[in-house]
Amino acid sequence: MATNNNGNKSSSSSKTQKRNTSLKWVLNMLSFVALVLVGVCLLLQVIFNAIDASKLAGATNAIRTVGECIAYCVIAVYAFFFIRHKKNPVWAVLYAIALTAILILIIFR
Repeated sequence: MATNNNGNKSSSSSKTQKRNTSLKWVLNMLSFVALVLVGVCLLLQVIFNAIDASKLAGATNAIRTVGECIAYCVIAVYAFFFIRHKKNPVWAVLYAIALTAILILIIFR
């Protein structure tokens, strides 16, 4: 009895393609949410500063920080996809340094 491996390869390829498509959808959705959060918070910050509502401006800063963190995560994932097939290890080192710098600067901001 001969087995047909072509069916298994196409099935595996189909699953990988679906997984990549869903990952892209999630990343695109997260980038949109981050963009909206940052945009709305910047707008609210301008409005609250104009009416001198400093307590409300603090809340928008917190929401804006969440939006920025989501944006940084999405950017980090896309950057990883860019460097993962690079043969020169300099790319990975630069990625690690930049990511570490961002994390440290967010924490100590």
